[in-house]
Amino acid sequence: MRVNSRKFKLAIIMFSVFFVTISLQYMWDIRQDTRVLSPQGEGESLSQYQINMEFIEEDMSIKANQTTVYTNDTGKALENIYLHLYPNAFRSKEAVPFEKKEMERAYPNGFNPGYIEINSIKEGKKPIHHKIMGESNTILRVTPARPLQPGEKIQLAIDFKVTLPNTIGRMGYGENTVNITNWFPIVAVYDDGGWNLDPYYAIGDPFYSEVAQYKVTATIPTEYVMASTGDVIEVNEKNNKNIYKIEGNLVRNFVMILSKEFQVREAVLGDTKVISYAIGDIKGEKALQYGLDSLKIFNNLFGEYPYNQLSIVATDFFVGGMEYPNVVMISQDLYEMKEDFPLEYVIAHEVAHQWWYGIVGNNEVKEPWLDEALTEYSTLMYFEKKYGPHIKEQVFEKMIKAQYENYIDLEPDKGEGILRSLREFDSSWEYSSIVYSKGAMFIEKLREEMGDETFSKVIREYFETFKFKNATTEDFYKICEKNTEKDIRHLFNQWLNVEM
Repeated sequence: MRVNSRKFKLAIIMFSVFFVTISLQYMWDIRQDTRVLSPQGEGESLSQYQINMEFIEEDMSIKANQTTVYTNDTGKALENIYLHLYPNAFRSKEAVPFEKKEMERAYPNGFNPGYIEINSIKEGKKPIHHKIMGESNTILRVTPARPLQPGEKIQLAIDFKVTLPNTIGRMGYGENTVNITNWFPIVAVYDDGGWNLDPYYAIGDPFYSEVAQYKVTATIPTEYVMASTGDVIEVNEKNNKNIYKIEGNLVRNFVMILSKEFQVREAVLGDTKVISYAIGDIKGEKALQYGLDSLKIFNNLFGEYPYNQLSIVATDFFVGGMEYPNVVMISQDLYEMKEDFPLEYVIAHEVAHQWWYGIVGNNEVKEPWLDEALTEYSTLMYFEKKYGPHIKEQVFEKMIKAQYENYIDLEPDKGEGILRSLREFDSSWEYSSIVYSKGAMFIEKLREEMGDETFSKVIREYFETFKFKNATTEDFYKICEKNTEKDIRHLFNQWLNVEM
């Protein structure tokens, strides 16, 4: 999720006034369920990342070396391998991944650059030819001495340094937190269209990745508490620094959030530990409960969350919330609001992304509706299951439909469908209104047409079929079509503006 619509936020606040007037006598028990699904390696084609990194507080930088083992499972000989260098998007004021209207909020202390410096790249122990290219130099092209044949592996050793920008976006640092996200060279996805080398767009979540295996050694000053992807296997202290050994299996990325102010609470649901990282202990207990409630509801609706931990992390982050594997970033602003509803809404939304983006992946650049519309509708289902259908209807009418109708009152819908790539949107307001709100309206229509039982079956089958894989709109449509005798083609054609 990356929404920066003031009207959307206003709708949240207005609805929360309604919401908090309702008497909710609600107790959500934490059951010690036994999980069947566990994320174990699936085949030898998964990329493997072994990263040694150290956070240097003095200049807010990261020094790291990374060994990546990539297997060519494309079925074709590859002359080049491509990796994303997302930190370079923050190097210049003209190219940063923010809209112009966001700049003052993104950089409260004025513009400050961030970037990645590649010191060396080797294939095994030998230097390998490489070139930094693409928009804002966010692509790294590596050329082996000979083409990588189908089924062959290549081991790349990359030594690099990241300078973190003083910005409260996804990657950077603010007053309370250091957000270390999209920070290391990550292999681009090769699919039916070839290599996906899209830049870091300012609108939406411009990421597309495969699940991989991560082993990270992170050296962090002892004053900081760390939230991260994966499982902390071991912690040792040396020279006033904590050295963490972390493993993440079948995850699409690896992130860390650091703070000297975190107050940590945790609880267990089944085999998953839910951890709340609150700043100054503001609403830390409520955030933990919302995380537990979301996890339990989505486990029952979609299928079991397959990882050992889920972290709800308060951050210096000006756009509400953002999903990463095992970690959801939640803006500190939401914790500080008098009303609880906005915090609960965004936590539920971001936790739903663990299923739609995290476990079931998709190309968030070309088909952003596929995870965002499902996630927004999953948030409605959260309120339906927790508080009842009447609350779900109120959220749908006062938030989802209201935002879309507010948008088309001022910016008439051009008749385009919700299936659009990020580059086709002119603003975050347009993006959120079409992809989130109109997208959720489409899912609601689909559910009404299919019926609750069939819709539930479709969502669970979609999850089971594509967990740890990347799905497409066509994949989703085929599962819908397979499970109903009703003609749903017209709905897809009408709402997506495509011929299925």
